[in-house]
Amino acid sequence: MVGGARTIYAAMKLLPVQRKVVLITREPKQITVDFTLLQDAIRRKHPDHRIVVIKHKKLSPSYIPKAFREMYHLATCSGCLVDGYIIPVSILNHRPELRIGQIWHALGAIKKFGHLASGTKEGPHPRVAATMRMHQNYTFVCASGQVPAAIYTAAFGIPAERVQPLGMPRIDYLLNEEIMGAKREKILNHYPRLRQTKKEGGRIVLYIPTFRRGQHIPYTKLAAAFADHDGETNDDGANTLVLLPHPIDKSPLPEGGGTIIGTDFGVLDWLAVADVVITDYSAVTYEATLREIPTVFWPYDMNHYTKARGLAVDYEAEVPGPIVSSATEAVEAALGADRPDYREFRAKHLSFVTEENGSLPEGAPRCADRIVDALELKSD
Repeated sequence: MVGGARTIYAAMKLLPVQRKVVLITREPKQITVDFTLLQDAIRRKHPDHRIVVIKHKKLSPSYIPKAFREMYHLATCSGCLVDGYIIPVSILNHRPELRIGQIWHALGAIKKFGHLASGTKEGPHPRVAATMRMHQNYTFVCASGQVPAAIYTAAFGIPAERVQPLGMPRIDYLLNEEIMGAKREKILNHYPRLRQTKKEGGRIVLYIPTFRRGQHIPYTKLAAAFADHDGETNDDGANTLVLLPHPIDKSPLPEGGGTIIGTDFGVLDWLAVADVVITDYSAVTYEATLREIPTVFWPYDMNHYTKARGLAVDYEAEVPGPIVSSATEAVEAALGADRPDYREFRAKHLSFVTEENGSLPEGAPRCADRIVDALELKSD
């Protein structure tokens, strides 16, 4: 099958190259902030180039005809950007001059992925990874800091020099107070309870856990602990818990009460209103540090998770916030959290887009422009 695809692709490469940039995403529902900003940058810097956005499907019989479309656009494009593992990108032999950039869908990594997770319960089988040439053919991989760069080198199985300090477009998005202010107003208008929470001096707490395959996440337990604590300490229940489940997560969710299931907005936009984040192994940690949001870490299944997938960092040494062991402790830590100092964390994990000491940059790093420049597109 792979051999046949390569033969067909070889014929497709005889077609003329077009002034066209192909963006291939693993996001099934909507185009990400990163790809939206990259499209804006391409239109601004290379208005003579057409943009083709493809939503990649997982390997299945229905994927076969879609694969030919991906192959055609790869064979005839001037540059390509992807945000995950895309089968034709990795298994095919491309034109030597075609530059392919990997914009991984997270600012950094706390949990293992790619080749680092190979052979684990949740990771790919080593033989499959080798056969499918997983994460091969990237000209460059975008990184935001020294620690993620080292992790990406191992996770993608590529030479260190291919990991470049380009950052991610979402960094400019998160640091743009005009954009985030508009998102904040949009969310507060959509959820009047949240505006009331702000008015009463309460806290909006986001729970953003890592997705688990075949495992339920204790949303109801956290919601119950939050309701108990808030009811005991505040007659009006001024604080509000917002749950942000993964789109394909089937875990039970609380019904009724004051808890909000925040699936109407994306995670990045929710950071415009958040006062505190509770998470476990999620890379939302990186985004929260850019927004200066206190973060509480509740790795309730640490023993199981480290066996099923594993962690890419020394968890206790690296996570920039308190580590708790129960839902009650998570709520107490969240509602009592002080303003954090994330400079030490950012100086290691986001060093390519912050000041040397980890302070936030005075101006936007313009990551989307950096990435588009790295494609080396030719224009008149």
